[in-house]
Amino acid sequence: MCPNLVERGRCPDHQRQVEQRRGSSAARGYGSTWRAFRDWFKNRLIVLGIAPVCGAALPGGPAMTWSQCKALGILNDRNLNLDHEPPLRPDERADRRAIEDPLRVGFLCPECHSRKTLAEQRA
Repeated sequence: MCPNLVERGRCPDHQRQVEQRRGSSAARGYGSTWRAFRDWFKNRLIVLGIAPVCGAALPGGPAMTWSQCKALGILNDRNLNLDHEPPLRPDERADRRAIEDPLRVGFLCPECHSRKTLAEQRA
């Protein structure tokens, strides 16, 4: 147990340890190909007249029920994460078709994405 008191989360030293174990974003599969897909997805939303905000997905895509912003009518477009729904299974993490399936992703803001990730980790 860490003796350092923090308002929320982990102390800086332990947070660094967690991040080092996770590896870089590129090592986790979020390199240039992922960024290109994310940009394509955002542009596709815009072409279809859909605002690229928390809770946005393509027609036929996931309902993005984890987006509290969407539920509250908040148009949050800051620091969006492209999130898979349903989450990728371990055997899909190397499958580009699953990773880049536009009908399986949508945007979540960092707060909504963290809430969803925490719930998935607890399940």
